[in-house]
Formats: sequence, C-alpha cells, structure tokens
Amino acid sequence: MKLRTRALATLGLLAGMFGAAGLLGAAPAWAHPLGNFTVNRYSGIELSPGTVRVHYVLDMAEIPTYQEQPNIDANGDGTVTTAERQAWADRKAPELLAHIALSVGGRPVGLRVIGDAMRFRPGQGGLPILRFAADFTGALPRTGSLSYRDSNYADHIGWQEITASSANGVAIARVSVPANSVSNELLAYPVDLLSSPLKVHMATLSFGPGVSTVGGNADATGKTVSGAPVASGGSFARLVQWKLTPLVLAVSLLLAFAFGGIHALGPGHGKTIMAAYLVGRGAKRRQVAAVGLAVSLMHTASVLILGVVALVLFREFPTERVYPYLGLATGLVVVGLGTALLITRVRARRRGVDPRHGHSHPHVPERELVTVGAASAASVHEHASVHEHHEEEHLHSDERTGHDHGHDHGHGQVQVPLDRPLSSRGLAALAVSGGLLPSPTALVVLTSAVSFHRLGYGLGLIAAFSMGLATALILVGSVAIRARSLMSKRLGGTVTAVLPLISAAVILGVGAFLTLRAIFQL
Repeated sequence: MKLRTRALATLGLLAGMFGAAGLLGAAPAWAHPLGNFTVNRYSGIELSPGTVRVHYVLDMAEIPTYQEQPNIDANGDGTVTTAERQAWADRKAPELLAHIALSVGGRPVGLRVIGDAMRFRPGQGGLPILRFAADFTGALPRTGSLSYRDSNYADHIGWQEITASSANGVAIARVSVPANSVSNELLAYPVDLLSSPLKVHMATLSFGPGVSTVGGNADATGKTVSGAPVASGGSFARLVQWKLTPLVLAVSLLLAFAFGGIHALGPGHGKTIMAAYLVGRGAKRRQVAAVGLAVSLMHTASVLILGVVALVLFREFPTERVYPYLGLATGLVVVGLGTALLITRVRARRRGVDPRHGHSHPHVPERELVTVGAASAASVHEHASVHEHHEEEHLHSDERTGHDHGHDHGHGQVQVPLDRPLSSRGLAALAVSGGLLPSPTALVVLTSAVSFHRLGYGLGLIAAFSMGLATALILVGSVAIRARSLMSKRLGGTVTAVLPLISAAVILGVGAFLTLRAIFQL
C-alpha cells in the first residue's frame, strides 16, 4: 500500500512538473521555424528593358548568427553598433556576389552591388537571428536565354528559393521558377513545407520584348509562419536569461527536467527502439533504469561535444553537416541491435527454447535414496554428465525438491534465456540510439550560456534536461514491460513466443529507415 502511494505521489509530481513546463512553453518563444542551424537564401530575379536586378536575402538562424558575430563586432566589445552592422553588410555583399553566376546565352553577365543592409531579430535563448539583404544589377540584351545559379552556403542546410518576374516591356517564357515567393522573401515560411524546405539553387528562362508575364510554375499557398512558437524548446532556452537567485535556480532546474521529459515524449530519442528491445530481450523493470541513465549520459556528452564543434570548430566541421553523420551512426547501431536480437530469437526458436524461462521442457528431478557416504565416483560423474553447469547463463530453483543450482540442460542444445542482465554492448547500443543525436534546443542553451557568461548554469540546465529525458524513457520502458507481462498472461505462450521476433523486426525496420534517411541527408 505504501509503495503504491509513493508511486502515485511520484507520478503526480512528474505530471505537475510536465504540466508547468507545458504552460510555460505556451508563452510566445520565437525560434527559427526551420531549425537553429539553418542558413536560408532567397534570390528574386526581376527583368526590365536592358536590365536585370537580383534581390538577394540571407536569413541565418541562431547558431550560424552566433558564429558570425565575431566578424560583425569588429572591436570585440560585445556590442554591435549600427556602423559595425553596415560595415559587415558592405563586406558581405561582394562575398555573396562572388558565388552567384548569371549568364545570357552562355555568356556571363557582370553584376554589381547597388545596396545592402543587415539587421537582427530576436531568437531562442536571447540569441539573435540575422537577416541580410542586398541588390545586384547588370545589363541585359533585348532577347536571350538566361541562367542563374546561387552557390552560397552550399554546405549548409536551409531554405533555398528563387523567383523570376519581369516589368512591362519584357516578356518571359519557359521559366523554371515561380514569379512570387512562397515564403514572402524568407519572412513567412509555409507550414506545410517546413519538414521538406525548398532546395532551389538555379533557374532558367527565356526573355524578349513584350508584355510582362508571370513565372511558369503555380505559386504555393497556405498557412505560413514567421517565427514559430516552440512548445518547450523556446521556453527551455529562455531559462538561461533568468535572473539567478537560489529559488530561481531550483525552479529552473526542475523546469529543465520537465522540458527534457516533454522533449523525450516527442518524435525521436529511440522510444520505439528501447521498448521493442526490452520486450524482445525479456528485460526486467530494474534494467530499464540502467537504460535511462545510459541515454541521459550519452545525450549530455553529445550536447557538449557538438557544442564544442559549433562554437570552436564550426569552420572545419559545419555543425549542421555533423548531424546526418550522427544519424547514420545511430541507424547503423540500431540495425546491428535489431539484427543481433533477431538472430538470437530465431536460434532460440529453432532449438525449442521456451521464451518465458529459457527451457525446452519442464522437469522434476527424481529423488534417489542412497546410503550416507555411499555415493561412488561413477554416480557423481553420471550426474555431472546429465547437467552442464553454466551458472552465469541460467539460474532457477525448484522449491518442491529443494533443488537450486545453475545449469543448462544437455541434449545438444544451447539455451538462450531472456531475463539475463543487459550486456554492456546492448546497453551502449540503446544509449547511442536514444542519446547520440542531441536536442538542437539544448545546443542553443549551451550557446546562450556561453554568450551570457553563464556556462556553469547552462551545463546544469542541460544535465537536468537530460535527466528528464531519461526519466520519460524509463516510464516508457516500464510501460512496455508491463504490457508484455499482461499480454503473456492473457494471450498465452504463443504470443509470448512471437513477441521477441516482432520486436526484433521492428528494431531492424526502424534502423533501416534511420540509415536510409541519413544517407539521403549526406
């Protein structure tokens, strides 16, 4: 009764913390809708008689903006003045123009800068978002075929959009891009395209004298977002800015813990993999805690390592390009995990192992009456030959006979019990599947903590966040094990025998999906 009361109290406390975090997350917390690592580009090509004009826009999310700030803050005093912003914009425009190619009939058109400007907008964790705009212009013949290519930030992820239109006196045809921007020049991104942003870096069209016409492709319409409020991530990042007192420190750590739990319940972090593995492996509830702790440690370590890459080594290793490789590593580990589990279950099934307790058949040891001290060497040897002892592999007891020893039965078959402690390899694989890919918001918190000179506080928030993530995974794993137990009792041994195979197949399928997705992102 006391245990049940304590369990209910613990669940109530966790629910209250998660609820408070959810309410806090409902407050506006502006974040870049395409992610904290993106560098987004837009080119608007406009043709008029004898002239071509390119309106170029650059939209940097929090992490790239932070990485660019040392180049903007020329005197390094931590404050960016209007003069420093303009000086940076005047330098940036020619740099971008050098990676833009516009040609007519195969001949390059010389473009020049006629204007540029840069400003900051608020982002997550008190970090700014950078917006830069420039105008380039060049001369055009009366007619021809135009080709345009933007090669800026080719190694960065983000939105890439090009439009083409013309003024009166110029008609365009065979246009490969639309006339109007679906993102309002990177100010309002369509919600339905956030998961698969535009990746258009070149355009072609034909032009000549005539009446102004629109582009050849239909314009996309729909709901847009200029800076999506993030339910938990934005509020979590805001904790770094709070004025610290002992009470605020305690509350912020509790909220960071709750944010981690909420984050874990969203897509990702290996919940399906962990649940399927624990069910297929026949793990006990006490083993779930080890998995949760391992995931927590892995997530914290990955945030710190990737944070160093983002803040120090970003020129050699662009942070957003590291993510696909981490995803590939995760996918391969999960494939290996599923394959190993599937092979083990298939072998056990072929050898007739009962998945409930690792035996091919029940047995009751026969009692023998022997004279005290009369056991011969032959009889001792005969008993040893019947049972091959491997205590670390299998333990059981028979209370009716007082028979309690570790052994595997002979008969030429290897037993594969399902309730052994998780191996170090299995534990490491689960940790990688759930914690190798760090939360981008946690990286923003680390970056913000460095920016505000609160590194220790930021590390504490990240640790609390990771512990919340682990707690949620422990709850998911416990529920999965409980569900397996209920299914075994209600549906019988047949279902119990099939569950490990299904679990292994699920893990293998998820791993294959993660691997293929990462390969396409490379």
